[in-house]
Amino acid sequence: LLRNRDTEGCVQEIATRLGLPVRISLSYVPKDFRPGTSNGFRTAALAQTDWSGHGIGGITAQVSVPQSLPMFGTSGLQGFPIRVRVSESCYAHPDTFVAIMAHELSHVLLASLWSPHKDSELYTDLVPIVLGFRDAVRRGRKTINVATSGSTTTRRSTTYGYLTDAQFDFACNYVTGILEPYQSDNRRLLSLMWQLQVKLRNATSSLATFRDYFRYLDAHPPKRMTKEHAERAVQLHGHDHGLEWENRITAVRNSMESVEPFARAPIHYRASASEHLGARLRADLSVLEAASEELDNLIEAIGKDERILGKYVNVGFIRRLWRTLWRRS
Repeated sequence: LLRNRDTEGCVQEIATRLGLPVRISLSYVPKDFRPGTSNGFRTAALAQTDWSGHGIGGITAQVSVPQSLPMFGTSGLQGFPIRVRVSESCYAHPDTFVAIMAHELSHVLLASLWSPHKDSELYTDLVPIVLGFRDAVRRGRKTINVATSGSTTTRRSTTYGYLTDAQFDFACNYVTGILEPYQSDNRRLLSLMWQLQVKLRNATSSLATFRDYFRYLDAHPPKRMTKEHAERAVQLHGHDHGLEWENRITAVRNSMESVEPFARAPIHYRASASEHLGARLRADLSVLEAASEELDNLIEAIGKDERILGKYVNVGFIRRLWRTLWRRS
């Protein structure tokens, strides 16, 4: 979003990922602002440090936390306006901007939770790490500028935030270690989702072919059929198997859609929810395994009747049908 110059959309999405249902109100600070002027930043809520750990100027983002901020979980927080000011040069380092905004909006989150640590910069630096932004912050917390003058090349590294490298690495590794046991189940879940999508397409395509064959034979009754096939044709006319299969396919699709929002690698760490995460993964795997077995049975049942009816369908019609189905796919 930021690379597409949708700064407000970017900040709004960061807030959403942090669980904040607020509305972002964005304004820009000119590139040439001077400290103390009315159009610049009025506070220095975010630290930048150079290679030696000393603070330097050039704040690039500021979030105003209003005194009247509603409590987290209340209806008042829904759509509550949060004023965000950013430098016009925020596009220069997109990853750094995301890291900074995740930090600043974490202040809002902690304030809405009435946390006693809401003003602690070290504590606030940890919030994005436990709420899924650790890779984004890792990419953006350092910038390196290279300047060449004659035969001399100078590299300047700037670190954003308040955690030392050792503290940051420890926090990231700690969260990764908590989530690691769930990664295997999650990979299995994603693999099952992909397999089910393929099976679902096959079942849907087979059902469409069966119905086309069924309509064709109703319009062009065969002069001769084997006794077994004739009995099956009578059964198919006596009960709408096509509708039954369609309903079962729809049920499987609904099961997949209920699982899909959770079929992604877990990146949030919440100690109180770790057991819930494992239980959720196991329940979702059970749902998808049952759906997979159901689709196998459906594909076999539909395919069997499709093959029976296909024996009595004109070859030219079959070719036209397959061309149509190929175009649909």
